[in-house]
Amino acid sequence: MLKMDNSEIWKDCIGAISNLIEEADFEIDGKGIRMKAMDPSHVALVDFRLSSKAFSVYDVEDTVKLGLDLTEMDKVMSRAKKNDESAIGYIEEENRLKIEFKGTSTRRFSLPLLDLEDEDLPDPDLDFTASAKIAAGVINDGLKDAALVGDNVRFELLEGKFLMKIESDTGSAELELSEDDEALESIDVDNPSRAMYNIGYLEDMFKAASSNDIVEIKHGQDLPIQIIFEIAEGNGHLKFLLAPRVETE
Repeated sequence: MLKMDNSEIWKDCIGAISNLIEEADFEIDGKGIRMKAMDPSHVALVDFRLSSKAFSVYDVEDTVKLGLDLTEMDKVMSRAKKNDESAIGYIEEENRLKIEFKGTSTRRFSLPLLDLEDEDLPDPDLDFTASAKIAAGVINDGLKDAALVGDNVRFELLEGKFLMKIESDTGSAELELSEDDEALESIDVDNPSRAMYNIGYLEDMFKAASSNDIVEIKHGQDLPIQIIFEIAEGNGHLKFLLAPRVETE
């Protein structure tokens, strides 16, 4: 049995993951929960970790893998109210996941577990040359601006500066942050880099964060972008890796 004092972490993370991944195995042991999966088109990689320290109750004896339909789990998690205590349990003989929300009332749900094929997904060896920590709300604004113009946006990390840019036949849009801007917490550039990414995928990823959350971006010239959300007061993370789009001159 796993309990958390509120349901927000599960709700936000499952909501963001389910936009990209339909089904996935969650591995649970005495240390915490792990999940790594790719979207069906193999454009995005999701890496979810949540330590046992993030839970008010964490009663796990053996290592188990639970295959979940994330679309269905998102539907259940969307019913959680902000201050609901959440509890998750696994009933082996029934092969079902039990979910309970306790607030002004107690509501219970169950989901059947899936038998999924194991997929070995090692960590990609990427030579990132730049990183930045930025308020998620600012990135969301940049994505909304860019979506007015086209489908793909270019990220550029320069010495002391972060840019999101898009140009098309219908116009252009640009977001710029410098070291003097409050929303740019830090930027570290060994070599300037730029690459283009799909806006729809990025919008789905950033649904995991509130406006004031700080997101870490790791970047390199024409490399996949890594987006890291720290969750549960540092007791977990949600990482995304998104492949770049090919730029045409």
